[in-house]
Amino acid sequence: MKRIYLFFIVFVFVFVFLSGCVEPAKFVALETKVTVLEMKNDRQLSENKEKLNASAILSRNNQLKIEALEKRLSGRNTISQEEYAELKYTIQTLKEGLQRLEGQIEEIKHGFAGNDQKSGGTFGEKLERLDQAISKNYERVIKLEKYMGFEPSAAGEVDKTIQPSPIPGKSTDQELYDTAKKLFDAGDNENARIQFENFINKYPDSENADNARFWIADSYYVEKWFEKAILEYQKVLEEYPKSNKLSAARLKQGYAFAELGEKANARLILKELIKKHPDTNEARYAQEKLKTLK
Repeated sequence: MKRIYLFFIVFVFVFVFLSGCVEPAKFVALETKVTVLEMKNDRQLSENKEKLNASAILSRNNQLKIEALEKRLSGRNTISQEEYAELKYTIQTLKEGLQRLEGQIEEIKHGFAGNDQKSGGTFGEKLERLDQAISKNYERVIKLEKYMGFEPSAAGEVDKTIQPSPIPGKSTDQELYDTAKKLFDAGDNENARIQFENFINKYPDSENADNARFWIADSYYVEKWFEKAILEYQKVLEEYPKSNKLSAARLKQGYAFAELGEKANARLILKELIKKHPDTNEARYAQEKLKTLK
């Protein structure tokens, strides 16, 4: 069945390309998406396991933060206004993170439905334990929120009035971008992606919006989550046609396909890069990479 499907894709490509009905670049984007979806389906089980492990680490980190807060507040009768604001922000941020984790667990459950037999049921059991741990941590955060007398925050929202003030002389969008980039440079990919997404949502017209999307893609690439990286690089190409990151996005997209063993798609992307950006360093790197993909 898979061979028939791949043959159909190749047939459509040849027919459309030769007929001239669709530009090669547009077909590359379409064929890229089809191939990625196919590979993503094949690797769904292993990806869900990776997500579960990452979620478990985040859950444990949140638990340690909650325990530290509980210990810090134990036996306290008074607290300064400044510390009150800091604690409120910390607790609301923890609450937001736990809500996000709950959403990720639901996503994993949906993607894993019916596949637990392949792991002898152990994956499903681990998923259930993690789900329960996240729920318990969320209840502890709610108790801390009530203990401090905070008004419950809306789901997924942090009180903007108590966030750190902007650095003098720097625009708010630049500050948020710099914060996200520092997280990325430090290897904190998960939080970097969250901050970059926040930045893009708040400042979609910023001159750094294309860079933010590129770094999101790069964060997946360094984690070897190549399917996600390919799709994020594609967003750079489609949403920011005048970006200075186009050649780099195409190069890394080609590299990602090569890492997945999809040599034909890698060659297609890299040749497109050389055609569109012939005088760039990325074009030279693409030429070198093509020599290894024969």
